[in-house]
Amino acid sequence: MAAPPSAATKVGAVLASLATAGGLYWYAEPRLTAMFAPPKPAKVYTQEEFSAAPAWEGSRPGWVFKKDQLGLGYYVDK
Repeated sequence: MAAPPSAATKVGAVLASLATAGGLYWYAEPRLTAMFAPPKPAKVYTQEEFSAAPAWEGSRPGWVFKKDQLGLGYYVDK
């Protein structure tokens, strides 16, 4: 029959479980925060910040080409 666990064994077990719990918290906390955080508001573009284009016409400084709420074209890079 095995001897009962000593106090040192019990302390070691407690420290190991705390280290495991701390590691899980370190891993999961940023993911949980991101999952339950309110969503970022969508960018709202005005007609002045949009230039319709049926296809890519080359780069324009300060603008991005994408399909968004006003359609396909160039949007001001906010």
